[in-house]
Amino acid sequence: MKTGEHIVSSFDNDLAELERDLLEMGGLAEAQLQSALEALIKNDAESAEKIIAKDTEIDECERKIETGALSIIARRQPMANDLRYVFGNVKIAGSLERIGDYAKNIAKRTIIMSQHRTAAVPSDIGALGALAQRTVNEVMDSFATRDAYKAEMVWQHDHELDDLVARVMRSVISRMSQDMISSDGQDAAEVENSTHLLFITKNLERVGDHATNIAEVIQFQLSGNWKTSERPKGGDSIPVAASG
Repeated sequence: MKTGEHIVSSFDNDLAELERDLLEMGGLAEAQLQSALEALIKNDAESAEKIIAKDTEIDECERKIETGALSIIARRQPMANDLRYVFGNVKIAGSLERIGDYAKNIAKRTIIMSQHRTAAVPSDIGALGALAQRTVNEVMDSFATRDAYKAEMVWQHDHELDDLVARVMRSVISRMSQDMISSDGQDAAEVENSTHLLFITKNLERVGDHATNIAEVIQFQLSGNWKTSERPKGGDSIPVAASG
């Protein structure tokens, strides 16, 4: 084997290992999100606690990917076409870490809500959670297969999640108003739970945003160009901070 071929083969092996680590991280983020939504719907504080504890595994995955990427750059000195794969993988890891954070935040709010919750979670939130999960799954599948078309479809359909977010928020606010009127403002626990549901809805909206960000990175990796057009956006929702 010629020296140049050896260098190319070594880089390909290193990149393949980095991508395996990224797929493992994606699988963990997907599992955390699914578990968080199940705990929310089942009002399961014990499962929510486990989700919070497991969040450190996603953080460790991100650090491993960052370290691996720096090692590749230092040892292989990849050219521009190869460098964008390494750089893009670090950006994807950052988005997956944030998705894991949103799953953790949903779990935290589930624990608080479980102390006083009497009403079931609105079915629209379950539908929103399923759509957010599917979006993350599809974008990671497009990464695994280097499928630019599937990444484009994730990007194009982001407005569907936005529309559902707006619908859910209107539903939760209506429910909150009814609770305040029917109890003459005395049932603070149900109003507080509705507030947590608003934050959870925004968490799920941000999950979708990060999935779309990943789709943009995949397209950059495959084409060498960043998207310059604005992504399609759906119905406006009420501003609510997504963190915490």
